[in-house]
Amino acid sequence: MSSEGAALSAFRLRAALLTLLFLAAYWAPLQGMAHVWQSNEDYSYGPLIPLVSLYLLWERRAELARVERRASWKLFPPLCAMLLLSLYGVLGSSGNIALPSIPILILLITAFCFGTGLAGVALLPLGFLIFMVPVPAVLERTLGMYLKSVSSLLGGEVVRACGIPVFVSGNLIDLGVTKLQVVDACNGLRYLFPLIAIGVVYAYLFERATWKRLFCVVATVPIAVLVNGLRIGITGVLANRYGAAAAEGFFHDFTGWAMFLVAFGFLALTGRLLALFPPRMGAPSRTEAIGGSEPEGDRKMAGGSEVTGGSLAVRESEVARESEAAGRSKAAAKAELAPFVTAVLLLLLVGAFTWSTGSLPPVQLKSGMASFPTQFAGWQGDSAVVDPVTVSLSGAEDAFAALYHDQAGEAVSLYLGYRGSAFMENENFFHSPTACLPSSGMKVVSKQVRSVPGDPVWGELKVTEMLLEDGGSRMLVYFWFHTKSRESHDKELNRFHLTLHALARDNTYDLFLRPITYLKPGESVEAGEKRLDRFVRELSRTTRSFIAQQSL
Repeated sequence: MSSEGAALSAFRLRAALLTLLFLAAYWAPLQGMAHVWQSNEDYSYGPLIPLVSLYLLWERRAELARVERRASWKLFPPLCAMLLLSLYGVLGSSGNIALPSIPILILLITAFCFGTGLAGVALLPLGFLIFMVPVPAVLERTLGMYLKSVSSLLGGEVVRACGIPVFVSGNLIDLGVTKLQVVDACNGLRYLFPLIAIGVVYAYLFERATWKRLFCVVATVPIAVLVNGLRIGITGVLANRYGAAAAEGFFHDFTGWAMFLVAFGFLALTGRLLALFPPRMGAPSRTEAIGGSEPEGDRKMAGGSEVTGGSLAVRESEVARESEAAGRSKAAAKAELAPFVTAVLLLLLVGAFTWSTGSLPPVQLKSGMASFPTQFAGWQGDSAVVDPVTVSLSGAEDAFAALYHDQAGEAVSLYLGYRGSAFMENENFFHSPTACLPSSGMKVVSKQVRSVPGDPVWGELKVTEMLLEDGGSRMLVYFWFHTKSRESHDKELNRFHLTLHALARDNTYDLFLRPITYLKPGESVEAGEKRLDRFVRELSRTTRSFIAQQSL
């Protein structure tokens, strides 16, 4: 085997080993990503993305084999920083951090071990993996609300163009005989993300000019919005003629698939229109087809004739060149070995932390949160059943809700969300009333961090305080998180606490606490704060005692 062939074989072996180690180290977030693909139809295309990425790599296999592989130690600091950030995301149960870091880490490891030249050739195939990552929930909500509004307006215009009177208000399409509400599942994200991915592949395979490629990708956004509005409009027309049943079941699903094909048709039409503008695609020359060099067979023939008619000096010169090339290959192999070993050790370290943390058993409660005390320190409560769907959507494993009254008749509503598997990836658990309460119609008047003095467990407990109002009604809200030994008023600080527990292999639970009190007409905020402070001090003592007694 030639020195070049041996170097190529070593490269493939190292790449395969790094791939296996990466999969093992990040198995937990990859499992979470696969769960999203299965449970959320907006990302059901996710499993196809790695397959397309592999095809694009295979399509560039000749360039990957030819490109010079020279490790880049300049990328070691950013690689370490990204590994630490991803480890924080995994151990702190943050999918919004752990999942997007995966394709970035793949690119960084590739460039670090094999050089920026090879990473540049593999940039599109590896960068394409970003499309397999679910969009962070906060961005999805913001983008989804905007798309719902635009799609509703477009759908209303389609219905109106068909001669049907229609009134559009927000996400509600009123047809008179029936009303259609554009829900989250119809906001257009189901078209937008896969269509952008298709646009990237289409531009890469069928366009050469950079501006045409960019145009194809950017064009997918208005195409997705337009097609979703068209789908909503067609659904409205069918519902007006055949009843509300036409907006559900088979018709609803069928129009979804049909409109996606229409969107792909629009993308293909865009490509045809771009073909009318220069530069136009032509058949590549023979030299271009093989990367800009003359065929290997021609070189051998030329060299063969020269050697045949040449002298011994020519032969010695060729031997010297081959020896020099072999020496360079060996030097390159040695230079590649150090960063490869470094990357292997880093991945083994990350894997040790992630697998070790994942093996920690959940902190289970004997009787569950339903047995939380409804009477403590002068407070008498009436518990309420929490809908299991609400518990699941909140990211908790168990929950408790009750309305407490003291002897003076003052009331405090309490919600507790409990997770025994504290290191399990679940973004929904790390929420705050800043999102859910305003969405119910309440207006946030103020938000601040408040210290509750004299707490029997924490000494001085810091909570997030919110004042909300709706009409003449005012609501004072406290919320905070705590593990078995740390409390935090902020969800990101709570993630950091979970990371510290994980690094120390200190198993813990995670608890979300949210007491609420309504202010009476004319009652000051200070009076409500005193009421909640008094309740929280007793709640801290009760919560600590309850979990200590109930933990298995």
